[in-house]
Amino acid sequence: MHVAAGFTPPSRYNVKTTTAREVQHNFGKILRWIEDGEVVVITRHKQIVAHLVPVVPKGRKTEWPDFTKRMKAIWSHVPTPKPASRIIIDERTERS
Repeated sequence: MHVAAGFTPPSRYNVKTTTAREVQHNFGKILRWIEDGEVVVITRHKQIVAHLVPVVPKGRKTEWPDFTKRMKAIWSHVPTPKPASRIIIDERTERS
């Protein structure tokens, strides 16, 4: 595989090479490669013109903090939230 100067794909990615013409005609297939964790190198006339990389490596999930546990630690219970419509109505009646 020929890779442009200054670009080294991380070792966790697999790299596939394709042509600009194939991207035009088979974009759905190329997009599935990227969704599956592949780095795609696009060439035109045997010159690399682009690298498409997945946003999040395959299998990696965003870890969110446990907000419920944090609220319990702060307030010792989880407050029951008011719907936005109730908050607006309460604000309007306070002004009157």
